[in-house]
Amino acid sequence: MNTPRRHGLVQAFRGPLLENQHLVSVAVVAPGGRLLASCGQPATTMVLRSTAKPFQAQAMFFTDAITRLDVSPAELALACASHDSTQRHTDAVGAWLRRLQLSVQDLGCGPHLPGNPSARTELIRSIGAPTPIHNNCSGKHAGMLAACRANGWDTATYLDPEHPLQRWIRATLEAIAGETPQTGATDGCGAPTFGLSVVGTATLYAALAAPEAAPAAHQEGLAAAFSAMRQYPELVAGPTTLDTILMQSYRGLVCKRGADGGYGMALRETARGPLGVALWVHDGSAQARASAVLDVLSFAGLTPVDDHRLDRLDGLTRRNCREIAIGGYEAHLALSWTE
Repeated sequence: MNTPRRHGLVQAFRGPLLENQHLVSVAVVAPGGRLLASCGQPATTMVLRSTAKPFQAQAMFFTDAITRLDVSPAELALACASHDSTQRHTDAVGAWLRRLQLSVQDLGCGPHLPGNPSARTELIRSIGAPTPIHNNCSGKHAGMLAACRANGWDTATYLDPEHPLQRWIRATLEAIAGETPQTGATDGCGAPTFGLSVVGTATLYAALAAPEAAPAAHQEGLAAAFSAMRQYPELVAGPTTLDTILMQSYRGLVCKRGADGGYGMALRETARGPLGVALWVHDGSAQARASAVLDVLSFAGLTPVDDHRLDRLDGLTRRNCREIAIGGYEAHLALSWTE
């Protein structure tokens, strides 16, 4: 069928039959926010959700928690993570909290079952119920608490939108994106979240790809976040999860998914230099997102160093309850360079 050129689409097939179509907006920008390629509605607002985490983690540099509290690169990666709550993840967050002289009860994120199937089964078998440390955002919250500890801010109210930490995060997003964030929203973990245009979100990730082009006050922190996520991709998500697999498969790539269809990527090794990418599947489909992300990476000229890891990705093949392949997804993003 003919795909409308003014939109980006991901088509979902069940066998030979087209079953669904998912509208996608993409922005590819140079450092500073110059739009180089797009499809869909790049000026529309997307809710950042977990794509904001590498930038929320910058509070640890503003407060000098990184130095004062000896935050390691692995802990910085956890602060940027939506982790799958494997034993490695929960042990690392627990150890970090103990060093901060805090406990799981100080995490304001609430509990949910682990995203990793094996970890979920093991948890149910062992203690039966998750705690806030199993929340995929527990590393982000530990980082927020570390920033509060270092600056003497109240740790009991750190999720209040008017808490100094949250006001600083809001101002930081504005400084880096060059756009005033829309406010008033709360993420699934209880932290304030924000709306930016798809272009503004891509501008954040362009700064992560090229910290030297970001505001001077944020260059060190952005460079460290990029390095930590590259060094510890398995802490950022998990062994079977999109973010980890992509960072293990492509050189010079840092990426972060957000709930309900958002995605951010910082690309360093492209023929056009560092790039920032934001992608939003409008109906929130996580299953449709993987093929769209791979299509953008191909458009940017990136090739994987290990094709076999990509075979593990969810969202490329549709399977039934017996794990039999019954269809798949095809991305049609109609991207082209503007210059």
